[in-house]
Amino acid sequence: ELHLARPVANFLVGAPHPDPRLTPILLGDPPEEAFSALPAWKRNRMARLLEEAQGWTRPLRLLFRGRPGAGRHATAAAVTRQVGLHLLAADLEAGPSQREASEELLELLFLEARLHRRVVYLNGGSLPSSSGDSVTSGKLRSLMERHPGCVILALPDDVGARRTPGGGCVTISFPAPRYRRRRAAWRRALRARATPPEPELTDLLADRFHLMPQEVAWASDEARAAQSLTRGPETREPLEQARLLAAARARAGEGLAAHARRVEAAFAWDDLVLPRDQKRQLREMGGRVAGRRQVLEDWGFRKKLSLGTGLNALFAGPSGTGKTMAAQVLARELSLDLYRIDLSQVVSKYIGETEKNLAGVFDAAERSQAILFFDEADALFGKRSEVKDSHDRYANIEISYLLQRMEEYEGVAVLATNLRQNMDEAFARRLAFHIHFPPPGEEDRIRIWRRVFPSEVPLGPDVDLEFMGRRFRITGGNIRNAALAASFLASTDGTAVGMRHLIQGVRREFQKLGKVCVQADFEPYYHLVSDAVDGGDER
Repeated sequence: ELHLARPVANFLVGAPHPDPRLTPILLGDPPEEAFSALPAWKRNRMARLLEEAQGWTRPLRLLFRGRPGAGRHATAAAVTRQVGLHLLAADLEAGPSQREASEELLELLFLEARLHRRVVYLNGGSLPSSSGDSVTSGKLRSLMERHPGCVILALPDDVGARRTPGGGCVTISFPAPRYRRRRAAWRRALRARATPPEPELTDLLADRFHLMPQEVAWASDEARAAQSLTRGPETREPLEQARLLAAARARAGEGLAAHARRVEAAFAWDDLVLPRDQKRQLREMGGRVAGRRQVLEDWGFRKKLSLGTGLNALFAGPSGTGKTMAAQVLARELSLDLYRIDLSQVVSKYIGETEKNLAGVFDAAERSQAILFFDEADALFGKRSEVKDSHDRYANIEISYLLQRMEEYEGVAVLATNLRQNMDEAFARRLAFHIHFPPPGEEDRIRIWRRVFPSEVPLGPDVDLEFMGRRFRITGGNIRNAALAASFLASTDGTAVGMRHLIQGVRREFQKLGKVCVQADFEPYYHLVSDAVDGGDER
């Protein structure tokens, strides 16, 4: 008996196609007006390649490289329509996880394309290796080599050439759009959603977030959906700026969560107590980010700078002097996300893994232009040492790689350290700002004490915050801890916060710091310390 494959039988009798078994992995046709990040001259060149390949005498293999949202599928559909062909598009990541089932679907897809003379478009995603349980690169390579028609394979930029199936591919890169094209994408998306594209808003969105135009459309839809939840699905009011910023931040920061933790920017300039010059430097940092578009784009400085268009800063000073708070103030001022790099997810004992993890951090941050905050930075950015063995050599490679990525990063990177002397000197040239956070003086300590308590906290009439600021030479972090401890003590007593609670809170901080509670420091409230030591505060 002769058993025909179902696609062949359907083809012979003129049944509709494609085969229903392909439905889970097939991609629908994108709209004709869908965006493509590929310039027009590149699309025309690709159309000529397809025209030359018609007749199946010259099998054509195209490799599309670019980020999701760059319009790779839309480009393939538009160019095939331009030359009178049809596209059969599939998503490899949507297929079954079993290897045999995935390979069977892939064979079926190529058979359909061959019978109906269609151009095959495959979204490869991350393209698992040949040892995986999904579609293997070996099977895909074999099918691409035997297929007589055109095949377009779409892969991310970070998939290595060794894992690319099918030799002899013509590689076409889909570049990330520059500022002007991002701004045009935001204006187009806002008009489509009944929102007047105000120049200031579109300039801000295009400057802050390096999104692909398709991602811009997705972010706009998400902002519209969020606004509809509060105002009803029928609302056609213009999108609010806060919702657009929130949606853009969420869309841009998707890849950072694996290696960093988002920090809520809860502080404003009034919460930050620093000497005048340090505060001025921080405002200058904010001004650099806000004015980046004008200087780099409008004034043409980008043409003079191949690297170093980002902003790198070092916050150095003792623990508790406001380094993390300053980073939060900047993030809030600039409407950017702040991500604290999780060293446990970045540093690895295996050779090359740390650099790989750092590459993932910087690559993901490029899209969001988020502020990267490296706390305890001397652990990563320590001094390079003389090479005595292989461990020294690979440690130095890590630091050299960090130097390179810091210089290439176009966003804001903040390094915070308590040990400035342990930092590699090569970072000094790459730092736009080096801000020293000194321990607060007497007047600053008094200001911190006055601002550390929320307005809802009841303070007793005997509270003397001027005395606390003058007498106890501790940092802002210690003051915050003491105030919090005092508030919990008062809550336990069922009273307002009084001096005995504050003295007890400071005493606990002294114990953590290894300081002795000297009578001269606590007078005239030393009896409160004595009562606590003697058990006078026991119930």
